[in-house]
Amino acid sequence: MTKFWATMTRRFNPLPLLALSLSVFITASCIDIDKTAGDGFVPSDQLLGVSVKEFDLPVQMKKSDSLQSMYTGAIIVGAYKDDLFGLTTSGGAFRIIPQKDSNDFGNAPAANYFRMSIQFADNIVLNENESSIPQNIFIYKLREDLDTLKFYNNSLDASAFDPAPLNPGGTVYFGGDTLSIDLSVDYANYLLTANAEERDSLEIFFKKFKGLYIATEPLPGSQMGGRFNIIKPEDIYMTLSYHHVDDSIDKQDSLLLYYVSASEPNINLFSHSSGALATTQPTEKLYVEGIAGIKPFIDMSQLRGNMAQWATANNFPLERVVIAKAELIFPYEFPSNYVTMGQFPTQLFIATRTTGESYDGLYYELLPEISHLDGNGNINRSQSAYNLNITSYLQKVLGNKFTKRRDLEAYIMPVMSTSNSQTGEVSYFVDNSVYYKGILNGMNSVRKPKLRIAYTVIP
Repeated sequence: MTKFWATMTRRFNPLPLLALSLSVFITASCIDIDKTAGDGFVPSDQLLGVSVKEFDLPVQMKKSDSLQSMYTGAIIVGAYKDDLFGLTTSGGAFRIIPQKDSNDFGNAPAANYFRMSIQFADNIVLNENESSIPQNIFIYKLREDLDTLKFYNNSLDASAFDPAPLNPGGTVYFGGDTLSIDLSVDYANYLLTANAEERDSLEIFFKKFKGLYIATEPLPGSQMGGRFNIIKPEDIYMTLSYHHVDDSIDKQDSLLLYYVSASEPNINLFSHSSGALATTQPTEKLYVEGIAGIKPFIDMSQLRGNMAQWATANNFPLERVVIAKAELIFPYEFPSNYVTMGQFPTQLFIATRTTGESYDGLYYELLPEISHLDGNGNINRSQSAYNLNITSYLQKVLGNKFTKRRDLEAYIMPVMSTSNSQTGEVSYFVDNSVYYKGILNGMNSVRKPKLRIAYTVIP
């Protein structure tokens, strides 16, 4: 047993193995490695290097007054006065739809009352203390039909509706959730003239009864500020009570319902007084205004021309420039009152004019690059700038890939986004429903607008 124990407890001696391993290591370390292997196979004149270059931006100021405003999903009612941008107003035109009913109105219907009920989805204020200011809301009778030809903000003007409101004197609104408006009994009696054919067919009904227009007045006198109220079309309905003056109907009072639908045409009409700020050569400041107001504008053909001069001066064709990254930089100075930053757009990006199958005419569409990078064009408060990545777009500009002039007309527009709750997919749109105002640095500023590119030149 003792011998067995001694055998089992004998310790392992590693020295011979260590010596062998060390000799192998020493032998291996004597092998020379040629780290220049493969060097020289690529000619030096074909080696590509990445450089960075900045260009001043040829920025202009233009109004986007032909902004599309039909089927926006929101009727915008409001007015705002500003000492710089002037007066901005918004009103909404919409169709009204009679609820199907077997009632034929009788032989001599007479209206008792016609009442509109509105539920407000939200409001937009640039100063929180204006969220409850009184506004006088007016309802007008439309004279013109709404269709896809009435596509733009400027497709209708004041002649499109009767100047006499259906609620004389207006109805005061203090920014609450709901509002009830008593409308003209004369207009109610006009609705009761609908014949059997008009009651049976919406298409025929709309030919006679065009719809309504809702608007508000600005603050009186020299008072600045205001509010924009957001209404979903489906959150408007009307009740019409009427009775019969003959003895042939036992039921003396009847009630008709009318409603508004998001699937029927509705259009917002915007009015801006900021046209005086439009210029081809802004110097100290650039302005960004919401909805159809003033915005920075870049003629990309002019920018391409500037870059072609740079390429020629450096002895290479512009077409051989390959863009690794292209970024538009719009700096701004942080305002003395930090609350003012809440009035700036949260995101900016390029939109150009294009055509589509859903509408007649051109409309604004964001470049697809907006969705390639998270936060592309978001306001950067630490750097006091907006940074817009336009890499693939600029590469196409330099390569003369665009044949239509409008593809080179770049408007810097506020952006809105929506997220699919199931897939998480984010979609981006031109924001034509929120009023913003922001001041960016102009071309004479120390921190001026720039195009910054990281590029290489193909031999």
